[in-house]
Amino acid sequence: MIDKEKIQDWPVELPLKFVEDVRSKLKSYRDEKIEEEISNYLDDIIANLAIPKIKETFDNAPKDTVISILSSFEQLSETNVGAIKPIQFLLENLTNNNNKTIAETAKRILNNLAS
Repeated sequence: MIDKEKIQDWPVELPLKFVEDVRSKLKSYRDEKIEEEISNYLDDIIANLAIPKIKETFDNAPKDTVISILSSFEQLSETNVGAIKPIQFLLENLTNNNNKTIAETAKRILNNLAS
């Protein structure tokens, strides 16, 4: 697996894509113990790396950066909605954002999650 320190350096949306891609291949291992270990590793990446980094970006990055990341998440939500589920609560917070583009993009992503 990839070292978590290296994942820290990835673009903010990439850990979600990585985790979902690996999860989609877990059944191919045919070993429950390995599946469980990998699943725990992926859960750790989401909880301790991806979500905090995304939250910090949403809270502190310039609006243009947030809009760009949300656009990436919107595209991901159209092809792989499962990858977005871990950040649903962060998106819900953005629906009340003063920036209309941010709020509307977050709502569209949440609509993709609901469908």
